[in-house]
Amino acid sequence: MDSVVQYILDRSHLEVTLIKITNATEESFVMSIESRATGTGPVPAKLAPMEVDLVFAGACFGKLKLPEVTTSPSGCDVNIYDQLIPVVDIVAFRAFVKSLMVDEKLSLTLDNGKCSITAFRFLKGNCIYKKDVHIKGMNGPATRIVKATAEENTVVVANPSPLHIDYRVSKFKVRDGKGETVAELKGPMIIQRGETEVTMAITRKTGVSVDGEGLRLVGVGTEDKAWTDDTLQFINVPIGLTDEFRSFYQPA
Repeated sequence: MDSVVQYILDRSHLEVTLIKITNATEESFVMSIESRATGTGPVPAKLAPMEVDLVFAGACFGKLKLPEVTTSPSGCDVNIYDQLIPVVDIVAFRAFVKSLMVDEKLSLTLDNGKCSITAFRFLKGNCIYKKDVHIKGMNGPATRIVKATAEENTVVVANPSPLHIDYRVSKFKVRDGKGETVAELKGPMIIQRGETEVTMAITRKTGVSVDGEGLRLVGVGTEDKAWTDDTLQFINVPIGLTDEFRSFYQPA
């Protein structure tokens, strides 16, 4: 029975539709995951709760408790909400966050789960749960300014990934092609799935031009003392500007 269970689990697929990261501290975060398991076999079965390692690029950065799950031939939902994750390897975790933000795709491995399965109420098996989860990354993310006033700017962040991450109050710079700062932005930054509008206060620099190419939005850090402060710096992307934004730099 154990070998059959292991074979079925190895052939199953886990599709993640939401990775929500909030409440960042220097050593932890709160995570919610929504996903669906398919290919778990023709017989309904019950998987007991278990704990798995969260592994990226061969390094474990935390542990996740998976709930009890009942499979079916058509698949089953595997959802975890508001679970506190202590970070056991901050370097590995930062690498995971960076890949989520800048890469087109990545893999997260759920590993070392001691899995117990029951089918037909009397057939039981044990195995080691290990599953590579393929995730679409944010690939940037792409950004553009859609509204500008003297005091505020509204930025649209386009996020094709399942990641939802709350950076809280964040600081950015808009830099020209030479690396010179033309504006500073500050405000709450929550990157959600799809397109998100974020409105931030703006401080413009004088004596600079925004007429050239190559302007970029660069993450500076957050007000919180947490791992978000330096991972925000992974954002360094081209930014689209409106004529309205440029008009504030034109001489009267």
